[in-house]
Amino acid sequence: MRQDRWAETRAFLEAELAAGTFPGAGLVVSYKGKTVFEHTLGTHVSLTRRDAPVTLLTRHPAYSFSKLVSTTVLGIIAQDAGLDWSAPISRYLPEFGTKGKEKITLRHCLTHAAGIPNAPLAAVDTELGWQGFLAQLCALTPEWEPGSKAAYHAVTGHFLVAACACRRLGNRSWEALCQERLFHPLGLKSATFALPPVSEALSLTPQPKELPKSLSAFFPFAGHPAGGCWGTLPELLKVLEFHNQQGVWKGKRLMPLEVWRELHTLQYPGKRSTHDAWGLGFLLRGPDTATGSHSWFGFQNQTSPTVYGHAGIDTFIGVGDPSTGVALTFATTHSPQPAEKTVPLRNGVTDRIFAALGKESRK
Repeated sequence: MRQDRWAETRAFLEAELAAGTFPGAGLVVSYKGKTVFEHTLGTHVSLTRRDAPVTLLTRHPAYSFSKLVSTTVLGIIAQDAGLDWSAPISRYLPEFGTKGKEKITLRHCLTHAAGIPNAPLAAVDTELGWQGFLAQLCALTPEWEPGSKAAYHAVTGHFLVAACACRRLGNRSWEALCQERLFHPLGLKSATFALPPVSEALSLTPQPKELPKSLSAFFPFAGHPAGGCWGTLPELLKVLEFHNQQGVWKGKRLMPLEVWRELHTLQYPGKRSTHDAWGLGFLLRGPDTATGSHSWFGFQNQTSPTVYGHAGIDTFIGVGDPSTGVALTFATTHSPQPAEKTVPLRNGVTDRIFAALGKESRK
């Protein structure tokens, strides 16, 4: 593939860096499973310095892109764990079925329709923390009738489904299941839901005003299936490539095809105004007009109905499309400034990538 196809994308990022939109960024793109473009620029903050250069080895906090990673693990282990997406959470966690939560299903939790979007945030990377957070969720009362509408569940929904899987599989830790069933098979040495080892290659994103004394003091999402994943851009890209290959990796099927299809199916067709375009665990483009979520996630202008992806706060996006074979991960090392630049920045990146690879597919 000719290098000049990426000149406009590179120039766009360099101009945004020069304008002060972000202090550093990284972008990795693959096409039909092969990496075709990698670009890093600027700096990130680590625990020891404020001007560490961004490289392909920089490990980023993925924040809510973690939901797509966790959904992938759940899809791989669903049959082994006996998970039924339409079953109530209380089938697997009996203590949860109180205070009107008896009807909340795994599907509700993975599509932000459970009615329990809010809970005090606390790290869950220890057994004590995990059980403590579960107890908090068991004490909640739904804010609306489960399933009647969707509103973003930042950390609650994916945690509950992961907790169901952990209990069904012998009370294994979420980190152990992720390593065993996804990270090791795909060769993701940098990916973890635990706090990663401190190094200069660790990006504290968004950048703190003062260097924290520890990573745990900076990152309250440790261990959370919905927001606690760390990894390099090239390695997290492989999760999207795995989805583009419909659950097959290096010729071996890791996720049953029927499960993959369910994840990539609109869960509430015809209800976009109340439920958005959620697949099972991440956002789909779908056949209808784009919503504000598509804009925020960075694929408002893509018309292929099979495009999917997730954002991580305002600093990370991952987008894929099994129909065209396009996949990308893009991260900035601080929140874009001003905040209004986040959406045009993300869509400016994806628009250029899909355009460049669209030309390649027509050759």
